[in-house]
Amino acid sequence: MARIPYGVSSFSRLQKENYIYIDKTKHIETLESYGEPYIFFLRPRRFGKTLFLSTLENYYDIQEKENFDQLFGDLYIGQNKTELANNYYILKFDFSGVETSEPEKIYDNFNHLILEAINTFINKYQIEVDYREAPGSAIATLSSFLEAVQYEIDNKIYLLIDEYDHFANEILSFTSIDKFEDTVSKQGFLRKFFEVIKKKTGSIIDRLFVTGVSPITLDSMTSGFNIAKNKTMDSNLNTMMGFTEKEARYLIEKSLPDYDLDSMLQRLKEYYDGYLFTPRANERVFNTDMLLYYVSEYLIDNTEPSELIDSNISSDYSKLQNLFSLKDRKQNYEILEDILAGNDQRGKVTVEFNLQRRFTKKDFLSLLFYLGFLTIDREEDGFIYFRVPNYAVKEIYFDYFNSIISEETSFDSLEIEASVVEILKNGDINPFIEKVEATLAALSNRDYIKFDEKYIKILIFSYLNLTQLSIVKSEYEVAEGYLDLALLRRNKGKGNYDALIELKYIKAADYKEKGEALVEQKLNEASEQLARYSRAVEFKDRKDLKKWALIFAGTDAAAVEEIE
Repeated sequence: MARIPYGVSSFSRLQKENYIYIDKTKHIETLESYGEPYIFFLRPRRFGKTLFLSTLENYYDIQEKENFDQLFGDLYIGQNKTELANNYYILKFDFSGVETSEPEKIYDNFNHLILEAINTFINKYQIEVDYREAPGSAIATLSSFLEAVQYEIDNKIYLLIDEYDHFANEILSFTSIDKFEDTVSKQGFLRKFFEVIKKKTGSIIDRLFVTGVSPITLDSMTSGFNIAKNKTMDSNLNTMMGFTEKEARYLIEKSLPDYDLDSMLQRLKEYYDGYLFTPRANERVFNTDMLLYYVSEYLIDNTEPSELIDSNISSDYSKLQNLFSLKDRKQNYEILEDILAGNDQRGKVTVEFNLQRRFTKKDFLSLLFYLGFLTIDREEDGFIYFRVPNYAVKEIYFDYFNSIISEETSFDSLEIEASVVEILKNGDINPFIEKVEATLAALSNRDYIKFDEKYIKILIFSYLNLTQLSIVKSEYEVAEGYLDLALLRRNKGKGNYDALIELKYIKAADYKEKGEALVEQKLNEASEQLARYSRAVEFKDRKDLKKWALIFAGTDAAAVEEIE
């Protein structure tokens, strides 16, 4: 059986060691056809950027000429070889290795990686280069090296740079804007690095491909290297990284041939699909690493993993707290609440950031887009409408919201999770409602919280998301309309019930004036809706389905009624 390439980013290893490889090499032909030698390309973390760079490295490396058929013979580009194949010396910088735990040492780490790349180049191609090493300045050393090496090699260099912005994004996500500006903007070493690269593009450096996650430091790059073309939103390259549905289907067929392909693919689309990087493209893609993680875990235990995102990926996405604290915290938290409510976000894509200027809502939405927390839903009337791409990312938002609530109330999340499991196992919602009421009471004196149906729904949704035994759907579309909340078991063998919940909210003042009559009215409305929704094909005549009408008045549950 072919091996799952989870965590493997070496193209030659994939090809030589019987890993499944999703053929992305047609995009090499597309990139060459543009005639643009200097390319800049952004995608979220863990989206296949390093593997694609490794593919370029093996394709263009003059030293891999004898291995071309072994590596590329059965791929698209092997059957459609371009003139530039195996025509370059490859110089590669990987800035994902820049250590950021001590910001004052970032420049030293940056220097070390540059010197390491120079030494790797010299050793790989077995050449002698008489260049000047400038103590404490790898950028000056690089300049000297590039000047000298052009006289020692008979072909030009293809320069590959992976995660150009890694250290900048890490500083911004885990420290502060002040530290970011002090380290990146004021020192300006990234700009000086690209100035050196630009000076050599007319001589020894013939082509360049740069990957990153966000354009947060693009101003530093472009001020030193203003001839690169940003192809991030090119419609022809929308699927260059990430898996299309066809590619995901191929992966499952190759790795899990005896499983119900259509059923699994439907679940995987909900969990990990949905990314669109330009409104001019139509085909959405899966997050590469998330999908490979799922399949590799499924093969171990013959069941889907309990966690939809593994610890390596979730650590990359654990940056929400600092992101939502950037610049205008009040504005950002209003956006968070709106995202949690399931609403699309209207904006435009910021192409280049400058944090020394005002950081607008447009900028913040764009940053969430680049980092993979939002994706493009559609373009309408000149605006881009963003949405959460899939359920796995939605879980990250609600985990973050739960952490905020936990800090405010000091409640034990394990106890709340246990009350959700009580719904799934025993069909009892009362312990869960008690937890919700206790939380609302604890938060009632917070003047920044606007208690309404939307907020209570967000809180309930967040708490229901605490267990990995189920998925939670908000505004779930069925033939008869839109359900407020649906709690659905991921594995029918774990738990005995699914649940449908219809929520109605009464303002405290209205409840004080109209009392139980208003509660009864709302209860009848909710009951009628649930009765109608339960006639949908997926719910009709099910004995393992619980239905509850919840009526909240202020912070209290005025009525909790199970509907038969």
